[in-house]
Amino acid sequence: MKYFSIFFLLIIVLLTLLLPFIFTYDPHQIDLSKSFTGPFWPHLFGLDENGKDLFVQVIYGTRISLIVIFSVVSVSFLMGLILGTLAGWMEGWIEIVIMAFADLVLAFPKFLMALALIAMLGSSLFHLIFALSFSTWAGFARLTRGEIKHLKKKEFVLQAQSAGAHLVFLIYRHIWPSLFGLMAIHSIFQSAAVLIAESGLSFLGLGTSLENPSWGGLLGMGRNYIFSSPHLIFFPGLVLFLFLLSLNYLGESLRDHFDPQSQSS
Repeated sequence: MKYFSIFFLLIIVLLTLLLPFIFTYDPHQIDLSKSFTGPFWPHLFGLDENGKDLFVQVIYGTRISLIVIFSVVSVSFLMGLILGTLAGWMEGWIEIVIMAFADLVLAFPKFLMALALIAMLGSSLFHLIFALSFSTWAGFARLTRGEIKHLKKKEFVLQAQSAGAHLVFLIYRHIWPSLFGLMAIHSIFQSAAVLIAESGLSFLGLGTSLENPSWGGLLGMGRNYIFSSPHLIFFPGLVLFLFLLSLNYLGESLRDHFDPQSQSS
């Protein structure tokens, strides 16, 4: 299953990058005479209510989902890494303030917090990324803080300190590389969580614009035709399901690689 996950993720990414060179269909091209047509060659996923090619829309929707995932996880990773390092290393009132704010963010479900922020700020891709980043960074910060407090007592860190290593060099050269495996695993699982939240918000019409819908947006537009034209729901939902499944299997594979004991437990 690990190899299937990697293969599926690579296929999705390659299709997203190479789509303009492989398919000549415009995702906004309308042909009302063929509305709600089921799957047929060359329209692999069929056509929607406006006669648009659903397969092309799903692949273009992948771009939106990947942009959101990469942006949110990157911003959350950097914020969590920096704030978690400050909290874990400095301790005292700095740790109390940072972790109290992180606990406040973690007290609210990711989806509900992002929903409230977007309702206040308005629906756009930037606001979606901001809302999801604001509700995601705290998990990275808490994880980083716990590992920093553990690592700074290790012998190799104490030896570097006794040798007069500068604090910034010590953290950059010795501490952060030791966090790579754990943070990579957490990033993969958080990517799946971000995708679920983004799809839910887009399904409700609070994500990206309807002109360039993500997978959740396509599901939202197709829900009114779930019985008359089930392909409008089935194919975007299938791709979303397989992508989430692949991310979770990839995360488990990385966890087993960096921590073989977790596989036996």
